[in-house]
Parts: sequence; structure tokens; C-alpha cells
Amino acid sequence: MTFTINDLLKSGPVLGDGGYLIELERRGYVDSGSGREKVGTGRGSGQFTPEVAIEHPDALRELHGEFLRAGSQVLQALTFFGTREKLTRAGYGAETESINSAAVRLAKEAANGKALVAGSVSRTQLVEREGMESLSKARDHIAEQIRLLKSAGVDFLILETFFHLAEMKAALKCSAANGLPAVATMSFRPLITQCTDGHTPEECARAMADLGAIAVGANCEQDPRRMVPLLRKMRSAVEVPLAAQPAAFRSTEQCHSFTRQPAFPDDLETIQVSRSYFKEFAKAARTEGIGYIGGCCGCNAAYIRALAVGLGENMPTHA
Repeated sequence: MTFTINDLLKSGPVLGDGGYLIELERRGYVDSGSGREKVGTGRGSGQFTPEVAIEHPDALRELHGEFLRAGSQVLQALTFFGTREKLTRAGYGAETESINSAAVRLAKEAANGKALVAGSVSRTQLVEREGMESLSKARDHIAEQIRLLKSAGVDFLILETFFHLAEMKAALKCSAANGLPAVATMSFRPLITQCTDGHTPEECARAMADLGAIAVGANCEQDPRRMVPLLRKMRSAVEVPLAAQPAAFRSTEQCHSFTRQPAFPDDLETIQVSRSYFKEFAKAARTEGIGYIGGCCGCNAAYIRALAVGLGENMPTHA
């Protein structure tokens, strides 16, 4: 593809892809970790790590192809939770380089010039487990992964599922240091009113934009309907496009995050929302200022196809 992510954003909304790790767990290729750790805490090892890129490459290649056929203009390399810190706790630290490079290669092969390839960079979980004093260690791990992704040839980065703004800011600085454009999306739990280190959605959006993010927004934790008010707060604070990658799972008024629901991680089918939520979301994308739209956990190709249909129905007509 001859266009860059900045080119696509100018004519957006850009259609991204869906969720990889939970979909591959459902297909039997990824471990949810529920048998070995208290999930959602970051204290154990092996929860939703991306070694499938080297252990079952055909499964990952097929999922990339499904998203591409559904209309994705961007394929994310499966490098979420791909820092050496997380992979070491899962027993794959020595394969950090090979997992990241294989994931990018598979995405590029699947894209075959028809889509851009983004490197997915997520939080390290160090800050969650050890506190803010571990931020410098987290920054080092993120910086290493970003260097690996740049070397592997990604077109840009998607910084996603950061619960602490401080860690997101460190990641954006590492992205800038490597000359890679970055779409930056925070995740909010247990409520959408503030991130884990106490910043409002508006404050998060401004900080990310000030550090050079080409689009800012939210991903995971909330389904599209619950994510809309969060995105509107962000839109009020910045001029850059919004980015949205909602999950396909229902939360509650008392707790706005699906990963804090009793159904996570092994009974998620009981809180799955229909793909119609995503079609409606895409139809409103231009009105809501969304320049990059995709899906996160629970979103297979059917959900991305629903986004594509919704975006098509909202295309302006010309005489």
C-alpha cells in the first residue's frame, strides 16, 4: 500500500481490525491463564500472551486473512503483551525477538500491500504489580519492543490498553524517539470517569495529543454504546481524530469494564453483545469525530464486517 496512516486518516474513518488473543483462545491456540493465575491482576504468568506467532503461525495467518476480507485497512501484528517482561513471566522471554518479528512478518504477508501493518504495544503490567516506582523499567521494556517493531518494518504503532496515563506517556515518547507515528488509546476501569492513575478522559486525550499521537481515544473494556460518552469527553478536549476499538462484551452500571465481570475470562459468551452494536457505532463515526475505528476483545471478522457496513451506509453522497 502506497498510502500512510496519516493519508488514510485525512480521508477517514479508517477501518481497523478486531481482537486477536481472545478469538485465538476460543479456537484453542492461546491460553486464557485461568488455570494458573487470578486473571486480570497481572500477578501470574501466561495470560493471553502472543507466542502463537511462532507456535501456530497458520492460525494467526488465517485470522489476519479473515479481517482483511471483512474490509480492514489496517492489520495489527499480534504483538500485544509482547514485551520481554510479560513474555518472561510466561516462559518466553528468550523468544521476545522472534515472537515480535514473526508477528510482523505474518501480518505483512497477509496484508500483501492491501492494508497497512501496525505494531501493537500495550502496557507491561509492571506498574500494576509494583507501583509507579517501576515506571522506568516499564519504559525500558516498551522501548525495546518498539525498536523491534520498527526493525521488523511496521507502518505505525497502536499503543493500546494502557490503564496508567504515565505509562502511556512513556510509550509515546519511545514512539517519537523511533520516528514511528502512533495511534494512542487508553483503557478505563472500573469506570469510564478516570484512568487508573486518576486522570479524566479529557486530560488523557490532551496529554496524548500533546505528545504527538496522530489519533487518540479508547479501546477495550467497554462495548460501543458505553464507550460513546467517554469518546465525547475526549473529543471536547482535542483537535486530532479520535480512535475507538471497543470490546464486544457487556458491562454493568456499577462496573464499566468487562474484565472485571465474573464472566471473564472463560464465560465471556454470556456477556457477548451483537454485531448490530458495531454497525450502529460505525454509522455514527463521522458525527462522533472518530477517525480510526476497529474492534478489540470479542470482535471477530463478523464484527469488522458490521463496522464496514455501517461506515458504508454513512458515506456522503455526491451529485
